[in-house]
Amino acid sequence: MGSIAREDEGCAIWAEAIVEVREASPTHYKLRIESFSLLSESGIEKFESNEFEACGHKWKLIIYPDGNGRENGSEHISVYLAISGTSSLPAGWEVTAIFTFFLYNQLCDNYLTVRGKMRRFQSIKLEWGLLKFLPHYIDIDKAFKEASNGHLIDDKCVFGAEIFVAQRQAIGECLSVEKSNDKFKREWKICNFSNLGIIWLSEEFTAGDHKWNLWLFPKGNEKNRGCNISIFLVYVDSKDFDHHRKVKANYSFCIKDQIGGECDKRLSSKIIPPTFILMVLVFICYLVNFLRLSLILSFFFAYCDWFSATSQTWGYPSFMPLTELHDQKKGYIVNDCIVVEVEVEVVFKHRVKSLS
Repeated sequence: MGSIAREDEGCAIWAEAIVEVREASPTHYKLRIESFSLLSESGIEKFESNEFEACGHKWKLIIYPDGNGRENGSEHISVYLAISGTSSLPAGWEVTAIFTFFLYNQLCDNYLTVRGKMRRFQSIKLEWGLLKFLPHYIDIDKAFKEASNGHLIDDKCVFGAEIFVAQRQAIGECLSVEKSNDKFKREWKICNFSNLGIIWLSEEFTAGDHKWNLWLFPKGNEKNRGCNISIFLVYVDSKDFDHHRKVKANYSFCIKDQIGGECDKRLSSKIIPPTFILMVLVFICYLVNFLRLSLILSFFFAYCDWFSATSQTWGYPSFMPLTELHDQKKGYIVNDCIVVEVEVEVVFKHRVKSLS
């Protein structure tokens, strides 16, 4: 019949442990020691067994014949279980187990078993055990070296271990956010512009170790067809992302004035016009009307966007009115060619990876 020994019951050596006597041998490991007294005499303070396997992991049984003196376990037998072979386990590993220590009673042909609490083995705590498994002589009823207790006969004894590992059902994940300042700038000269189809796609380019391309709708995308030219930045790598992985980027597009050299640019929120220019714009727009204010300010501002598997494309559906684009005085189209420039700056990378 099992019992739970606690400190307040006057049984400090098995505090918070379940003590039983059983006939069945230990399931996973058994150690027979001959000439036990010679361990101390020969200066062996600590014995560490060979590896043995149990529940899919490798373990070692550790015995201090005279107790673990560094932890105030002198005049006792100290017994520990240590997990081994952890180099093959994944990052962030942990193994939760309940283990039982055995000591054979050679007179009664049964085993004294002491089962501790469930313990978590991990890289910072590789071993658990009982500092004061049994006293040498202090308590006659439990004394290891008292021959009438049957534990040590003819200087021989048998220890054992049995382990139950709780199967880990939880999924572990690690969130990492990385700051970046990778920048990319590129321009394309697109000729035969009047004969382009619905969409023009650039070749893939790399910015911040990620692949991108440019989508340009010469006559506008579906919602702006016949009204505005539309330009978008597309994150090519995002098609292979899970829903947690994201990249945040500042970006700007430019259609160059090939006559005057000016650039009609739409900027992300990181690039802000000087305060003085803003004040002048606000003053002018105030004199005109509030609607004009909104339109002019939208020329300068956009958002720094997160690209992900569900948000692969960001940009400007109404980048520029087609009437303005085709105005020869503006110089955007020369000899049926336009020059488009894109700048991309990756500022943050966000990902979640599994720890299991």
